[in-house]
Amino acid sequence: MKKDLVLGGLVLLSLWLISGIQAVKRFQDVRFHGKQSNDQGHHSQIRGWSPDRNTWDEQLYPAWKAGDARWENCWRGGKVEALLTSDSPALIGSNITFAVTLRFPRCQKENDDGDIIYDRKCRNDSFSYQDQYVYNWTKWVDDCNEGNCTFLNKFPDGRPFPHHPDWRRRNFVYIFQTLGQYYALSGRSSAVLSINTTNITAGTQMMEVSVYRRDHRRHYPVAKASAMYIVTEQIPLYVNISQKNDRNSSDKIFIKDSPITFDVKLHDPSHYLAKAAVSFNWTFGDGSGSFVSNNPLSSHTYTLLGNFSLNLTVKAAIPGPCKPVTPTTFIPTTYTSSTTTAPVTSNSTGNSTDLPFTETAFVTTEGSNVTTAPTTETTTHIQTTPAAGCFIDRYGYYKANIRIVDGILEVNIVEMTNVSPSEAQNAFIDFVVACQGSIPTDACTIISDSTCTIPQNEVCDEVVTTDECLVTLRRAFTGPGTYCVNITLGDDASLALASTLVSVSEGIGTPAPVKEILIYLGILAVIAVALGALLYKKYKGYKRIDTAYHNRTNEGLSVTFNQIKSSLLKRNDEHHPLLKTKAGVI
Repeated sequence: MKKDLVLGGLVLLSLWLISGIQAVKRFQDVRFHGKQSNDQGHHSQIRGWSPDRNTWDEQLYPAWKAGDARWENCWRGGKVEALLTSDSPALIGSNITFAVTLRFPRCQKENDDGDIIYDRKCRNDSFSYQDQYVYNWTKWVDDCNEGNCTFLNKFPDGRPFPHHPDWRRRNFVYIFQTLGQYYALSGRSSAVLSINTTNITAGTQMMEVSVYRRDHRRHYPVAKASAMYIVTEQIPLYVNISQKNDRNSSDKIFIKDSPITFDVKLHDPSHYLAKAAVSFNWTFGDGSGSFVSNNPLSSHTYTLLGNFSLNLTVKAAIPGPCKPVTPTTFIPTTYTSSTTTAPVTSNSTGNSTDLPFTETAFVTTEGSNVTTAPTTETTTHIQTTPAAGCFIDRYGYYKANIRIVDGILEVNIVEMTNVSPSEAQNAFIDFVVACQGSIPTDACTIISDSTCTIPQNEVCDEVVTTDECLVTLRRAFTGPGTYCVNITLGDDASLALASTLVSVSEGIGTPAPVKEILIYLGILAVIAVALGALLYKKYKGYKRIDTAYHNRTNEGLSVTFNQIKSSLLKRNDEHHPLLKTKAGVI
């Protein structure tokens, strides 16, 4: 009987040990979609991260493999998507930031308390919500203080959640894994994580994230995501090449005798190069030599036609710690004097230095202790204080092939003429446009309001090939007012613009009936003036002398006025109708 009891106990103990061993999982066993880690090589420790050899509490954080049926019902109302992005590529030594955003099923959103609720604004009439909440965590944490709860506030490896003022709203757990290491944090429907790349191997790497929703006794998976990121030893950069009148900068075809602008954009989202000394070394490939500047914006003018290869080298001297100097042993030197000379240090670290200041210690091995014999010293130089002014040099490279062709350099509107016919309903104006450079093949005119912001009409025409660049364009205007006119002349490689303001008055483009009325009114005015002149001449005559004699008393004032007028305004008497207006006394 005792043997049976002992045997049964051993069996139970064996089963318990086997089940316990099987229950123990490691982070590397619950990677994305259950895949095993491909990171077989050694990777330096990422600061703040833990190796994925640590145990994983599967009772608290279940690990489901890809294709598990439980994924279909892990969230009410549909599936949750996790969108993982990064600001890759990252220069070694800089920080790279990852962002995870959860996308909930339709009509679900996160409220201010961190609960997931139904969005009633997108509710359909045929569907009614039985409850306001999809998941209401607040109801079972309101009466709970952090650290004194019935549920467990810990990550899969057993570490407790860090204290956050908004811990009640952090109802999701994010577990990041890369390079055989992991990092866990709690958050809301989005999370951001930054890591330093100093100890990350250069190349393309994989970041994976698993997202869990919190619950009373255990936490449930809701989504997983992965994304590639790049760590590089070369400075990530982009060069924007632009030129005035260039039709399409993406085709790498530019215009001769016109400045080309090169704008270098360094990809440095973590501002790792903010304190670095950056220089830009250009070689434009046209025999003009190299151009070095500390300004990311530069320009160059090609005076020859053809294909050219331009190269850019960016150098960044980043302040950083100096590596220890490799001890250098010098050949034993015999000193016959008590005066010693400071040795020259040898720096074999490869760091750039700017007048480094070093302290050295001298280790002396004496020969035979004879006062009359010279002393032999073997000196080893050991740097005990980091040298000041050390830098880490990083480089970035850019190369492009461009083509230089003839193009339209400048466009000017040299003349505007009104050519509106009398019977036309619109106003027509001829624009004479001259240009410099190549002959255009097409011309477009955009007529806008006086502020040049609201287009009203656009007309494009082909230009007849001529020996000189002189184009006449006839454009119509619908009514009086001030218009902004933009005229562009273009060919396959270039597009040049000229603008002007045009004022169309009431007289230009006035309809024919109005003109006719004005003409008739003018004719009637001329006839009226002619009739008035004839009547004036008909009824104006001379008075008889005897009548004047009998009425000389009444005419006294008139005669006096005429005499005064004659004395002030002397005229030729031959033009007066009477030589004397006053009758003489005989």
